[in-house]
Amino acid sequence: MRDGMPAGTNKSVSTVRTFRGVQLILLVALVPGIAASQPVGSVRGVVHDSVGGVVSDAQVAIKGSALRTTSDDDGTFRLAGIPQGQAVIEVRRLGYRPVSTSVTIAAGAELEVNPALAPVPEQLAPVQIHKRAEAYDSRLSGFNERKSKHVGYFVTRDKLDRMNSARFVDALREMPAVSVRTLRGGVITVSLRGARCAPLFFMDGFPATSGTMDLDMIDLSGVEGIEVYSGMSIPPQFMVASGSENCGVIAVWSRPFRPKPRNREPVSRTELERLVAEHTVYTADQVGEPAAWIGGGSELPVYPDSLWAARVPGRVVAEFIVGQDGKIEPGTLTIASATHPYFASAVKSALEGAVFRPAVLQGNPVRQLVQLPFVFSSPAPDSVPPPGS
Repeated sequence: MRDGMPAGTNKSVSTVRTFRGVQLILLVALVPGIAASQPVGSVRGVVHDSVGGVVSDAQVAIKGSALRTTSDDDGTFRLAGIPQGQAVIEVRRLGYRPVSTSVTIAAGAELEVNPALAPVPEQLAPVQIHKRAEAYDSRLSGFNERKSKHVGYFVTRDKLDRMNSARFVDALREMPAVSVRTLRGGVITVSLRGARCAPLFFMDGFPATSGTMDLDMIDLSGVEGIEVYSGMSIPPQFMVASGSENCGVIAVWSRPFRPKPRNREPVSRTELERLVAEHTVYTADQVGEPAAWIGGGSELPVYPDSLWAARVPGRVVAEFIVGQDGKIEPGTLTIASATHPYFASAVKSALEGAVFRPAVLQGNPVRQLVQLPFVFSSPAPDSVPPPGS
């Protein structure tokens, strides 16, 4: 016992210190819970451009915080965990002027914000599509004429592009006149309503074969259109001397040749921005002569059948790097904005194999980030086929 200190004091002091230590431990343990309970809200929306197209790969962030995300292919985004109160949403993308929007975040609520980005002036002049640029128009004129009469059953390239399957037989399954069966050995064949034998196949207007035919041998990616006839509805173009068409006709029209793109992993937005920042790739305002489309590919995108018939106009902005050789660099072709996904698909198909005059800087060809707009003009009413054609 120390002088002047009552007996048992050391034990009391020790107990108090232990109690305070427990309090401190509990307080430290509760701090994360206190922080986690901070009232927060969220923001969602769709990034558009100035003409109503959705903008993909736009960076959306809350100013002064680490909260950020990127818009999806359909322009949508969502940011969660934003502290309640005033916040500033910043949206930016290469080729567009950045925008900032002040918002008020409420605890437990989700705010909808739809930012609109305006393109910078360095985009190339828009490519105008005024008509249905049918591939091999003269060759397919009969197909289009018969389709307008609603005599047989038809599948267009527009419908094939919307399918989730690459198998030819799947393009026929929904036709009411077609019956699909699998033979011994896995060979898939079809028969038409009321027929006791296999239909006659035509390839690009010429009879291909009669009897059993393995449909998996037909590459659906190379098909432009299909027409099917059964019974007495067979047009004279598909009648042959042998009478083989009596069991029905399936006519297949091939697509024009399109070179397959070279395989390569897509270039990320971070990598693309780094290339531009380091002047490894230039933008149109940084070069003496911007890149220009001079040919190759499919020349012009095909106006999707359903949108053409419905007189729906649209706009697409394609983004890619044109290399020093004048070709689109593999992995760089993306759709910056589009008013409809069918238009976007048509533009990507048209640019496969496209050839450009490369950008020039100080007399030398250089790599350029290109943003190329495509405008699909709505057709006049008298040029639109009847509904359902």
